[in-house]
Amino acid sequence: MKTSAYVLLFLFWIGTFYAANIMAFAEFISLWYMPAGVSIAGFLIFGKRAFIPIFLAVFFVSFRFAEQFEQGFDPAHLASATLFALAHTVPYGLGGLLARHWLSHFAQHGLPQRIIGLLVIYALAALLAALSGLMVWEFTTETNSGILEEGWFAWWLGDLVGVMVIAPLMCLILPRFSRKRLPWLDEFYAHDRRLRADLKPFLLKLIVAVSAVIGILILDSKITHPGVAYFVFFVSIPQLWIVLTERTSYATASLVTITVFMAFGVGVFDVTDQSITYQFALYITAAISYFAVSIPALMQRNNQLAELSMLDLLTDLPTKWLFKSLVTQVVKSSRPNQNHCIALYNLDNFKKINDEYGQTTGDEVLRQSSQIIKNELRDSELLCRCEQDTFVVFLPNLDIEEATKRANELRHKLPVLHIDDLILPIRGSFGVAQVQFGESIDKTVERATRALQQAKLEGRNKVVAIS
Repeated sequence: MKTSAYVLLFLFWIGTFYAANIMAFAEFISLWYMPAGVSIAGFLIFGKRAFIPIFLAVFFVSFRFAEQFEQGFDPAHLASATLFALAHTVPYGLGGLLARHWLSHFAQHGLPQRIIGLLVIYALAALLAALSGLMVWEFTTETNSGILEEGWFAWWLGDLVGVMVIAPLMCLILPRFSRKRLPWLDEFYAHDRRLRADLKPFLLKLIVAVSAVIGILILDSKITHPGVAYFVFFVSIPQLWIVLTERTSYATASLVTITVFMAFGVGVFDVTDQSITYQFALYITAAISYFAVSIPALMQRNNQLAELSMLDLLTDLPTKWLFKSLVTQVVKSSRPNQNHCIALYNLDNFKKINDEYGQTTGDEVLRQSSQIIKNELRDSELLCRCEQDTFVVFLPNLDIEEATKRANELRHKLPVLHIDDLILPIRGSFGVAQVQFGESIDKTVERATRALQQAKLEGRNKVVAIS
């Protein structure tokens, strides 16, 4: 952890502490406690090394140096500041380290499952911090007896909102100062690569969300019915819109913006009697955002899996599954008198090439020879890789005689390859079969395979057709 990271984490904590005080609608009471998010994100990104800057930051604001200089040093204040620092740092340290372990060591679980675990860890860490903080407060003051029973829920919910909203923002900033790459974090932002960084549509959606917040606050201030405040839960809809259609970094910024406007608005529009409702709405909106982030990530993963299922990684040719799908579609849409054939070919003596020159050379033979054949195909023809050194060509609108002639043309196109210092003449055996009416592509391939085997038995490097 760089020295600049220690300083930055310390300053972020102090800054968010005073920002939370600015947004407080009563003394020490705000809809969210932003430093909690900085704390858990610090441990999440930097691990146990975050303990020192966070502990010092909490100690700094708890000790109140200005008062000590004015009134003289009091050891009781030193003890109180130390207890408050421990009461905050230890719970969030445990929560952050546990979340780090959960995300990094359980990558085999799907993203939704890991998000559920993350939310549970956040809730438990915030609850432990709230209880320990209130116990220290009650222990170190004489005028706050019973505050634990009265204030734990509001403190816990405020801390939890701070964690939910600020932690993602810190996870965008702090990794820049980490010495290690965090692969488990990349998955949350994987789909951003497919999206343009276009601010205009994002700002339009953000204006809709903020306008909804302000409108509900105004309505709540004008109408005394307590149920009006529950309309704030509808703010999750524009936020969900942003999460699903914009970059994750933009979704994070929109969640922070919505929370800031709501926190200020509760005090400005004097609806503090409904503060718990607004806090809970913020938590639900944040939780929905966390789960919604997994949807683009899952779509990205599905797109990658779809590409893997459609293209062979070595030759960049269609897979057998895609080949069957496309050919089946063509055959089904054909007229009854249309003829189609397939040519199955196998590279002769390929195992000998692999054994004598190694798999790397064998892979290069497959890659180069398949690309040469692919470049010789007509626009309507299709080549795919069936197995290791076996390929299949779809020859539409050709009868068996024409397809046999075409297969011979392709056989003669197999190259003499120059790989490093090697000169390798590539030869192939072809089996041709015509697609029969009502026959599945698998059955046609079976007949072509028998023809290919016959070509091998007859001495290789030839074409055999089967009716």
